[in-house]
Amino acid sequence: MTETTHKTPATIAAHILSDLFSPLLAPTYAMIAAMWLTRLHYLPLGTRIWATAGITVICALIPLVVIGILMRRGKVSDMSISNRGQRTIPYCTAIACYILAGTYLYILNAPFWLIIFFAAAALASLLSLIITRWWKISAHTGGVGGLAAFIFWLGLNGYIEHAPLVWISVSLLLVGFMAWSRLYLNHHTPAQVAAGAALSAVTVYGLLYLFV
Repeated sequence: MTETTHKTPATIAAHILSDLFSPLLAPTYAMIAAMWLTRLHYLPLGTRIWATAGITVICALIPLVVIGILMRRGKVSDMSISNRGQRTIPYCTAIACYILAGTYLYILNAPFWLIIFFAAAALASLLSLIITRWWKISAHTGGVGGLAAFIFWLGLNGYIEHAPLVWISVSLLLVGFMAWSRLYLNHHTPAQVAAGAALSAVTVYGLLYLFV
């Protein structure tokens, strides 16, 4: 797909959405939801901040550094990794980081449902990597799709203490906005954005449903 190049307000908004809710940041947003919307908000503020910061380092900073190195070596053409043939190492890095994040949370005695979320993220990334060998499934809608499924599961099972329907609605709207941004920028087809969101959502919700 060819990216929209005209710097219209809509194009700028689409880029901001894609960057602000990048797949690299989805785990951080999931941690924020867990630490501030559920009963975990009773933990000391410092504990919540440090736990969330740790996830950000593992799941965002480390992959970002890897992608930066790959770009310097000419192995990756852009931060969004638009060329699906260049996604193998970044996806493998993400899978390893999700596993590391789950181990980190296990050491911190985090709730099992939070650890399962990261296991599901690793599985969804693995499935996306396999699919990407033949078809450019959307990683961006995958990230927000998994996040929305996580928030939906939390709300449905009574883990969100205040206004669960509001947070579920916000997360679902985010999936829609992300799908629009990827389509508007001509990075994906409708099928690719739908498949990305569906794959991650089903994987995350399915593992939480089965194991928690």
